[in-house]
Amino acid sequence: MPKLIPISFKNHKQELLRGILHLPKNYNPKTGTAIIYLHGFPGSMFGTAKRFLTPLAKLGFLCMRFEFSGTNTSQGKFEDKLMSKEVKEIKYAINFLQKHYSFKKLILAGHSTGAIDAALYAHKDKRITKLILSGGVSDLKHAVRYDFTDLQVHQFWKQGYITYHRPNHWTNNKKLKKAFYDEFFTLDIPQSLKKFHKPVLILHGEQDQGVFVKEAHELFKIINKPKKLAIIKGADHSFTKPLHLNQALNAIYKFIK
Repeated sequence: MPKLIPISFKNHKQELLRGILHLPKNYNPKTGTAIIYLHGFPGSMFGTAKRFLTPLAKLGFLCMRFEFSGTNTSQGKFEDKLMSKEVKEIKYAINFLQKHYSFKKLILAGHSTGAIDAALYAHKDKRITKLILSGGVSDLKHAVRYDFTDLQVHQFWKQGYITYHRPNHWTNNKKLKKAFYDEFFTLDIPQSLKKFHKPVLILHGEQDQGVFVKEAHELFKIINKPKKLAIIKGADHSFTKPLHLNQALNAIYKFIK
């Protein structure tokens, strides 16, 4: 079984970000492949990231998941969250992994909002070998409606923030400022992806009700070759059913190998 190692590193604001490293037995940094997985919003590293990386680490990949600032165990205020800030934090995650464990190939994978972050960042870092976008969106101007209801948008404009009411969830009673909403109209996914010229896998659940599958097809049109599209039949946004998770993992394994 891979060893689970608690990790932490600081972002550009000197906030401590916490994560977990899955270190396979006999991992060779000179020939090994590492995967950094970016969680969605308002998720954490204990959701889809854990479900994906646990089996991938068993296959011999060095896997790292961490929580962006303002998320659950990491420092920073949830109310001050920005996607642009999360994009900047990816570099510090890669720096940490490269310094302490090293790798020959690096796979950057993101799910949902994590896929947005990955899409915006990937072209900026030559260390990234391949990119995986899972449950992602093609354009933020219309995708904002996947994250926020009409009532929440009204509250953003009326009071400048919204409050989450999710009992037994780490976001319960936490505020989020309108600045997070505003970035959906300023950040450009297509422009960023057109600058990335390495292999990309677009992964999506056919029955995704959180982010409709049409987004995957639009993303596939945008990205450069070489590229791969994997639509998992019957799967939801987080590949909840074991069969769908295994099919998604198989697509990822084939893409990496």
